[in-house]
Amino acid sequence: MRRAFLSLGYPEWNLALMLAITMLSACSTVPRSTSGNAGTSRAPYPRSHYVTGITWDFSTVGSQRKAHGSDLWPCTWARDDHLYCAWGDGGGFDGDSDQVGRVSLGFARIEGAPSTDDPNSFKGENVWGAAPEYAEHQATFGGKVATMISIDGTLYAFGALWTGRSTADAVHRSEAGPVKTLIWSKDLAASWQMAPWQTEQGGSFLNFGRDNLGAPDAFVYIYYQRRGEGTRVYLKRVPKGSLTDDPAVSSAYEYLTGVDLRGNARAWSHRERDAAPVFVDPRGVDLNVAYDAPLGRFLVTAGHNPAGIPGRASIGQVGLFEGPHPWGPWRTIGYYDDWGKLGPESHGDYLGLVLPTAWMSADGRTLWAIFSGLGPYDSFNVVKATLTLRKP
Repeated sequence: MRRAFLSLGYPEWNLALMLAITMLSACSTVPRSTSGNAGTSRAPYPRSHYVTGITWDFSTVGSQRKAHGSDLWPCTWARDDHLYCAWGDGGGFDGDSDQVGRVSLGFARIEGAPSTDDPNSFKGENVWGAAPEYAEHQATFGGKVATMISIDGTLYAFGALWTGRSTADAVHRSEAGPVKTLIWSKDLAASWQMAPWQTEQGGSFLNFGRDNLGAPDAFVYIYYQRRGEGTRVYLKRVPKGSLTDDPAVSSAYEYLTGVDLRGNARAWSHRERDAAPVFVDPRGVDLNVAYDAPLGRFLVTAGHNPAGIPGRASIGQVGLFEGPHPWGPWRTIGYYDDWGKLGPESHGDYLGLVLPTAWMSADGRTLWAIFSGLGPYDSFNVVKATLTLRKP
C-alpha cells in the first residue's frame, strides 16, 4: 500500500478544463524513448496548447538503477542543495538489496543529478536506516512515507507508521502502519519527531524548489483525498508556522472552495466540507504536484487504475498534466495505459512518479523523474523527459 493519505479534485463544471500526467520507465526491454501526447483520448482534461509534446528517454532505467529492493521514493530539495528521499521495505542505497540492511522506512540523501552519459553523476547515501553498517543514523520507527517537503531547513513528511506501541518490531515491520500522522526532522533526516495527533487526511505536499524558497506566500499547499473518493483530489493550505498543528482542531487550515471563470481561487474556507475538488479522473487518481519555476507551470503526475483494483494497477498507468495555478485549470501533456512498455513485471501496484524540482533544467524543459514499482522496478529508477513548448 503506497499512499497513506491522498486525494484530489476539481469542480465538475470545470472538468473540461482539466488535465493529466504521463510517466515513467523501464529496463533493458523498454524502448529508448517515446514521444508525443500519447493516449490523450482517455485523459480527463484536454490537450495542452502550451506544452505540445514530451519525449521520454528510458536509456537510464537499466544502467542507472540503484537501491535494489527499495521502493516509493518521495523526495524534496533541501537547504543543503541535496535531495532527501524516503524508501520502504529495503536496504536503500547502502544496503542495495531487499534484505541487506533492510528497514521498514528509511531516508536517504541524494547528491548530484542524473546524466544520460554518466552513471556516476549522482549517488545516494542512507541517512536514517540500519546503522551503523548501512546508514549514518539508526531508524527508530517504521512504516511508509508518501510525501516530503523542506521548509526553512526542516524536513516534513506524512506517513502511515509503526511505533513500539503498535508492533513488537517497528523498525522492520513491513507495509504501512496504523499511525497516520506528520513527522519532521530539523537535522536533515538524522532524527525525526512525530506529531502527537493522527489524521486520515494527510495528503501530498506541493514543492516550490530548494527549501521551498520559491513559494509565493507563507502557506504550505497540500493535496488530499476524502475517504472513499478515489477519483477526486482536494486542496488545502496552512501557514508554514502551523504545519505541525492538529488539523482536526486547528483553525489554521483553509480549504479551496472553487475557482472563478478566470481560473482564480474563488474563496478559502476553514470548513473542510466546503472544499471543491481541484483534480478529477473517473479512472482513479494518485497524484504528485511540483512547480516548474522557469515555465511558471504546475506539473501533475497522476496514476490511474481503471479497474479500481490495487492488484491491477501499474506504473505504466500514469498521466502528466500542466496548469498555471496549484488548482489548474489542467491540460494534458501525456496520458498512458502502458507508459514505457515496462512489461508484466510492472503490474500489480502503482508506486508513484516524482519530478524533483532540483532536477529541472534552467529553462524548465528538461526534467528527470524518479519511479519505482514491482519486480526489477522495486528500486530507485530515473528517466529523462524533454518538453516541447508552443512556438511564440
